[in-house]
Amino acid sequence: MANITAGQLATELRNLADALDKQPDTPVVGGSLYFSCTYRGDTGKKAFISLAKLLPHPLAKKPDDRNYWLKGGNDALTTELYIERSQICTLIEPAKPAVYDCPSILSEEEEDALGAL
Repeated sequence: MANITAGQLATELRNLADALDKQPDTPVVGGSLYFSCTYRGDTGKKAFISLAKLLPHPLAKKPDDRNYWLKGGNDALTTELYIERSQICTLIEPAKPAVYDCPSILSEEEEDALGAL
């Protein structure tokens, strides 16, 4: 995806708004705008912070396992901005698979009767 400016995006959003205004009574379910700041290094973080400051507020923080989301909006339009958590967060401890200690629930005779487990 190309690097664009807020002004270029605003122009395209105005074009979209003008197109929708041609038939303003057309029913729609609602709209969503998604912004991704997937540039590597400080560029992504700076873009994320800059855009977060420009978007209508309030924005709610909604991190998930992979991304850090800011979400806002209303019934007509939702706005979501995200960045990979690895770009803005410090990994404290990587995920580890669960380790279980499970006692046998069958007697040796019952296990033999079932065959190899």
